[in-house]
Amino acid sequence: MYDVIVVGASVSGLRTADLISSEGYKVLVLEEHEKIGKPIKCAGLVSWRILELLPALPKEIIVNTVNEAKFFSPSGDFFTLKSKKPVYVIDREKLEEFLAKKALKNCEIRLSTVFKGLRYDKRCVKALTNEGSFESRILVGADGANSSVAKFLGLKQPSKILFGLQATVKGNFEEGTVELWFGRKLAPNFFAWVIPESNKKARIGLATNEGSIYFFRKFLKKRTGKFVKPNVAGVLRLGLMKETVHERVLLVGDAACQVKPFSGGGIIYGMIASEICAEACKVALEKNKLDKKSLRSFYESVWKKRLAKPIKIGMLYRKVLSSLSDSQLDLLFASIKRFGIKFLENLDMDFLQ
Repeated sequence: MYDVIVVGASVSGLRTADLISSEGYKVLVLEEHEKIGKPIKCAGLVSWRILELLPALPKEIIVNTVNEAKFFSPSGDFFTLKSKKPVYVIDREKLEEFLAKKALKNCEIRLSTVFKGLRYDKRCVKALTNEGSFESRILVGADGANSSVAKFLGLKQPSKILFGLQATVKGNFEEGTVELWFGRKLAPNFFAWVIPESNKKARIGLATNEGSIYFFRKFLKKRTGKFVKPNVAGVLRLGLMKETVHERVLLVGDAACQVKPFSGGGIIYGMIASEICAEACKVALEKNKLDKKSLRSFYESVWKKRLAKPIKIGMLYRKVLSSLSDSQLDLLFASIKRFGIKFLENLDMDFLQ
């Protein structure tokens, strides 16, 4: 019998497991893949908050530091925003390996173990897997945008889905500058990006709701003159979930859609929610209050108080941008370039405030 089972060795899953197990609770992490950090499903661009959330983060995980972003309109015109605080390009695989190493000090991780469903008992919840069943007082679903835990329990995830592709490309790039490209003919309903690892190598990708490989190939040829096979692929599910708890079960990270709708980034929100999730699990275990109502009070109401507003604001921005034609986007970018630079530079890139 475990105190907590975490399904998914993601950033949020591993962080949650580490925080709970470090308090003396017996924790098991179930991961369907055979290696931590694979496959990579992340562009790896994060704000300065990563070091606030993980002060002991090894230096080698930070690949590059950028301080400005160029926003390109459909016509190719652009404006530049300077960042008041550092923005980091990280190695996502090494980040998950680091978090797994920390978690392993106090908890157990089982790889190649696929979650198949769960069954309730009077005293526990049983996680059913290809390697048998495991009993726990609480189960945390940290199994991504297409969460099997959420599906099994009928916790409805938003239907807004984007498909992302990315490749690491050699070329000439501005080492301290991220590029963001917008347009219906370029990356409909989202945007394309160029994230430099150095002045000679960058992560180039995009996300869209349809035809991802077509638009990815087109953008790569436009930006670099060549096509490189993508080495990163992932699903973005955007929106605010109505429910992220069930009896003895909590969702965290991408499984709970704790993702920035305006950028698709999930690391910072997932890390914040992991701390709240871990604390909620500890309170629930101490008080032996594991019902849905209690977990909603301990966890869902707390994380939504912190993240629901920026998610809603981000969805509004996303809706407005997606509704504009290319000519309207050109006009918007021209207006921002003339009047709105200072306003945007003062916005927090995580919370839009």
